Order: sequence, then C-alpha cells, then structure tokens
Amino acid sequence: MARHAFTVTSPLSVEGAFELLVDLERVPEWDDGVQASTRVPHHLVDDPLVGRRFDVTVTGFDRSPTTVVYEITEATPPHRFVMVGENDEFRAVDTLELTPTAHEGCELRYDGTLELLADDPPLTAVQLDSMFPKLAAVAEAGLRRFLAG
Repeated sequence: MARHAFTVTSPLSVEGAFELLVDLERVPEWDDGVQASTRVPHHLVDDPLVGRRFDVTVTGFDRSPTTVVYEITEATPPHRFVMVGENDEFRAVDTLELTPTAHEGCELRYDGTLELLADDPPLTAVQLDSMFPKLAAVAEAGLRRFLAG
C-alpha cells in the first residue's frame, strides 16, 4: 500500500473549504487525473453526507479512462471527511481534515493511501510506491489553486 500526506493552507474558512471539498463533483477542478465525477443518488436520511457515492472517471494505470466508485464513509462537518474509492484494480482511501489557522483561513491535512487489489496488478508494489507521490503532487498543486480563495 502506498501512502502520501500533505498540508495546504487556505484563506477560506473551515466551513467554506469543507463545502467545496465534500462536493466530489468538483474534484476535476483540482485533480488533473480526474476527468469527470457524477453523484449517484442515494436515499439515506440519517446523515446527508455519509453514503454519498460518485462515479469518478480517472486516468488509469494504462493511461486509459477507468471508473472508480467513491463513497463518503465518514463525515464530521466542517472538520473532517473520508472518501473511499474502489474498482477492480485498486482501493484509495483519502482523509481530509480542516483546522482553523491562527489568522483567518484554514489548513487542510490530506492523507491518502492507494492499495492494489487485482490478482495480477498492473504495477508492482515498488512501482506503486514510486508513482503515488507524483500523483499526489498533482492533487496537492491543484488543491493549492482550488482553495486559494
């Protein structure tokens, strides 16, 4: 399993940043590896966030588009949520935590993991460990722009 974490500072409030980030249909605005994200309707009434699902089209390991189903599995608005994405090849778990800064604004702590699931994976564990920080760097740069206010 590959892991990468980073921190992004934003002039936005914790509440404002949370609302932007938890709307996974907006991920293509900050992650160049995501081509599209569409919310799948759900009817859970206990928590309006937990259980939200999205069909996300990403650039696959072979550079072709592939679909990943992402679900928000935990949410503590406006400070934290966890999204889990899975398809036949991999499982991604991303935890986003927002805290207010001493000045106006907030800090986003993003912690992501990527695990290969296939019996015959398209990458070795060493290749995944080498590649994942590069993918995360693209998301980090995009989030810096997206949360710039």
